Amino acid sequence: MNTPIKSDNIMRSSPLIITNAAQLDELVGFIHDEYFELDDISYQKNLQVVQIPYRRIFHGGQRRLIKNWLLFKTFEVDVVRSLITVRNVEDYTFKDCAKIGTYSFNIVTYRNNNLQFDCCENLQLNIKISGISIESSDIEVKGKSKLTVGLFWSSNTGKVYD
Repeated sequence: MNTPIKSDNIMRSSPLIITNAAQLDELVGFIHDEYFELDDISYQKNLQVVQIPYRRIFHGGQRRLIKNWLLFKTFEVDVVRSLITVRNVEDYTFKDCAKIGTYSFNIVTYRNNNLQFDCCENLQLNIKISGISIESSDIEVKGKSKLTVGLFWSSNTGKVYD
């Protein structure tokens, strides 16, 4: 029997706050391979803020087995809706070579007041900032997603359904 996941089991109780370049590895470890929609990113120039809504699938919460095959298994997980807020933004641009809409975070780097998110598949978010102030907050648990796991591999599409 599958028991519903309580949101406090998979949601962070407090935001992840990044105030210096040495902490960026913690952010990358938290958001790596998590999905977002390029069209959902907002840049509020007058407030100097970029917000990136994303969904956390790899949160370590309970996986419910829905298919058990000989060489792989498919699990269902609850999705945590989260938000990255970047402050002190002077400019925001992106280079979208793939033009697919849905991307996952890969690497985050910071050099010379430029914060760069390199994403899969072939998307680069460039944010010029006057100082590092980044926050990642969990908003709610909403929707479900599927993960397929084999002996030496795993796969997911990042798609969410209710």
